[in-house]
This record gives sequence, structure tokens and C-alpha cells, in this order.
Amino acid sequence: MSTVTFEKVTKQYENGYVAVKDLNIQLEDKEFLVLVGPSGCGKTTSLRMLAGLEDISSGSIYIDGQRVNNVTPKDRDIAMVFQSYALYPHMSVAENMGFSLDLKGTPKAEIKQRVRAAAQQLGIEELLDRKPKQLSGGQRQRVALGRAIVRSPAVFLMDEPLSNLDAKLRTQARAELSQLHKKIGTTFVYVTHDQAEAMTMGTRIAVMNKGILQQIDTPQNVYDHPNNIFVAGFLGSPSMNFFEAQLSEQEGALLLKTNGGLTVPIPANRLERYREFSGKPVVFGIRPEGIYHPQYVPPGIDPVAVQATAKVVELMGYEVIVYFTLADGTEFIARLDPRAKITPGEVLALQFDLTRFHLFDKASEQVI
Repeated sequence: MSTVTFEKVTKQYENGYVAVKDLNIQLEDKEFLVLVGPSGCGKTTSLRMLAGLEDISSGSIYIDGQRVNNVTPKDRDIAMVFQSYALYPHMSVAENMGFSLDLKGTPKAEIKQRVRAAAQQLGIEELLDRKPKQLSGGQRQRVALGRAIVRSPAVFLMDEPLSNLDAKLRTQARAELSQLHKKIGTTFVYVTHDQAEAMTMGTRIAVMNKGILQQIDTPQNVYDHPNNIFVAGFLGSPSMNFFEAQLSEQEGALLLKTNGGLTVPIPANRLERYREFSGKPVVFGIRPEGIYHPQYVPPGIDPVAVQATAKVVELMGYEVIVYFTLADGTEFIARLDPRAKITPGEVLALQFDLTRFHLFDKASEQVI
């Protein structure tokens, strides 16, 4: 078993700055949890507290049920992979991978066997005699992973290990890390600011902002059912469109009117949920993929027509990203069918899918 628990964990520095506040997370055995958020949100600080590299101001951290607040990093049965691979340049790949075992006095034969087994898992057997300067960035990243694997830790901790790779290598490495997690069956805690890594790799993702956990759930649930405006806007590329609006009741129906002049009828199945917010300021959110070109509207949606002018068109091959404006100048983005032929300045009756929108309370920014 390799469970991890954060119980009301807070980190406050001497100058009063609170990096992490009242963090509560329970990781199950063999889970792949991704801590994601913008720079300064507290994700790396949380990881470093778990590793024992940062003191905890209050609360408790448990690994396999043992409270580790005062346990030294070397005795926590964890292995950490950093953004910087930190390989010893004078050592071979095999020596780098087996160095921690050598320090512990592990027999040479066992070190060799464990290094070779890890290299085989990572596909770097032919690199064992090379020095780090003879390796590419992707190969160095695999060596850093191998150095962690040979220790057979209870928990793997990874702090943005792919950020030094180019885009193509990052995509490949994401898949390899996911496969590695399944192979070795160990708990992973992974820190990143990259939402693509979070969405594609984690069994669950924990979204953080300003030191506070905003939401934790499976990637798809967080994407489809965000708790608040921050989570909704952070996940997704392009991010969710937001329109300041107000709900008004007319003859038992609810109408949503945005400050930009957009009027949206609230579907019958959401009337009771939103009725108490009639007359109050709200925020209407819809993702770019919830907006359709009038010629390519799929069946099974609840469309409402919205007049808008195309300003910028980005042809991506597999999709078209278009920046639109409403009559008052309000801007939003749509991800449209690649067959759509759009030119800047063109006015379209876009179709907003009313089965795929969100309403947020403007005051609290929480989803309604």
C-alpha cells in the first residue's frame, strides 16, 4: 500500500506569506494525482512538504498511515524527479541511475540488476555506458526517471519533469509516463502548470490557486463540471468564454441577458436551479467547442442563434479557431468545424449549445 494524506496542511513563511492553506487530499494506493495550477499557486510547495524539503506550519502529512512531519526525506520512502535532471556529468548513465543504491550500500550485483531492469522499462539499455553530455533532452529525462525507479519507492514525486522538452517530445513523454505508471503500479504525485499534462495523465487532478485547493476529481469531471470561474477558465485551450449577465423572469420563463446584448432562454430542465438568482448578476460561461458554425450543427443539441462578427481566423487543420465580437465589442472564441470557410469581417449566426453552458454567481464566482 502506498497511500498519501494531506490533513489540513498549511505552509506560512516568516514574512507572513501563506503558500498553502488548509490542504486536504487523500491519495489512494497506485493513484496518479496531478497538482495543477498557475505559478505561485502552491503546488510545488505542497510537493516539497510531502518530500520533506519544506517544513509544515500546521497540519499533518501521512504516507501509508505513518505521520511523516518530522521524518527526514531519506526515510520517507519517496523518490523525486525534478525539472532539472541533475545528472552527474562525470558518471555514466548506469552509474547515475545506481548512485543512490550505492550510497545505501546495496550489493553491486543487485545494483546492476535493478539498473538494467529500469533501463529496459524505459528503453534506454543501449545508453547505460554513455555520459549525460552524449544524451538528448528526452534521454536525460528517462535517465532521471530511471534513477528514481531503481529505488522502488512507495511514492514517486515529480515536479514539472517534462518542461525542458520540446512540444513533440513532451507529447511522447506524457504517454510514456502514463504507461510507466501502469507498469510499476506505484503512487504518483505530479506537479505541472500544463493543463494538457494534467488532463491526459492523471487519474485525478487537483486544481490549486493562491494556495487553496479549488477542486479535485477525475480530469473529465473537472472539465465538464467546474466548481468555480477559476477552474472553468484555467482548464481548456482556448479557455471558456465568460459573459457578465443577469437573469430575468418573464411569464414563468427565465431569460439570460448579457451586458453585450446577448439574450439566451434558459432551458426548462434548469429553471428551478437558476430561478432564485433572478435579478442577480451572474456570469454565463460556454466553452469554444460549445459554439457551432450554422452549416455544421450536430444533431441532439439545444441551439440558440447568436449574431457575431469574425475578427481573427486561425486554421489549425483539424479545427478552426475563430475570434468573434458581438455588436457592442464583446469578444469570445469559437472552435469550429474545419470544413467551415470563414473570412475576417464575416457576420455569422453562430449556434450556442444550451446543453453545454455554465452559470456562475458573480459575487462568489461559484457555479450555480
